[in-house]
Amino acid sequence: GSQPWAQGFDTSAQILTNGEPIGLQKQGQLQVIIDNITSIKHGNIYCEEYSQKVAAALDFNAKLRASLRSVELKTSFYTDNKDLTKQLREVARLIATRAQRRVERDLFFVQLGGFDNHRDVGRELPRRFDSVNHGFKKFVAEMKAQNLFESVVMVTHSDFARTLTPNSGAGTDHAWAGNYVVAGGGIKGGKIFNSFPKSLLPGAEQDAGRGRLIPKFPFENFMLPIAQWMGLEESQFQQ
Repeated sequence: GSQPWAQGFDTSAQILTNGEPIGLQKQGQLQVIIDNITSIKHGNIYCEEYSQKVAAALDFNAKLRASLRSVELKTSFYTDNKDLTKQLREVARLIATRAQRRVERDLFFVQLGGFDNHRDVGRELPRRFDSVNHGFKKFVAEMKAQNLFESVVMVTHSDFARTLTPNSGAGTDHAWAGNYVVAGGGIKGGKIFNSFPKSLLPGAEQDAGRGRLIPKFPFENFMLPIAQWMGLEESQFQQ
């Protein structure tokens, strides 16, 4: 579905792959044709929107390729072929092009799967945590080297939490309330935002069974101070 944080009056989401952006083959030879197609004003709103999106995508791709060609990271940023680290390396490269792209704020989404451990959670989960730790360490080191860590905040999100008690396959099942991480150079760390459950024992006030904890707060609420940090004003809270 749509990512609400990437929406706005003057923003559009762009999907990037790891490595150099792939350009349109023979674009130079095709440019006249492309210009003819995208310059036509259509009476059909769907055709008009499609034409505008094609033109915008090609323009964005060309500008991004040009800006990334000259990027040199401050650290080695070895990915060790870890997918999350590869994604964060691309984020670091994009941040390094902020001047060429003339942006004041960027919002990046990266993702890592493999946490739905209905079996063997004791074996699989440490591997996932190792991937997260590897990526975060490399990314933070690069942001510090770029003197930007004070201007960066990292936030984790998940579709759902996990049960606190195991199933018959030594795994965990889908649950409700969970924990998320907020980190950055300007974050006053080492604190719990909202409140931690009084008890994690079976039958505790928030336990709905098997350690499926009922949340006291919507998980989005810790995004409010981050949104304010990004420029959201109090008058916009209800929009």
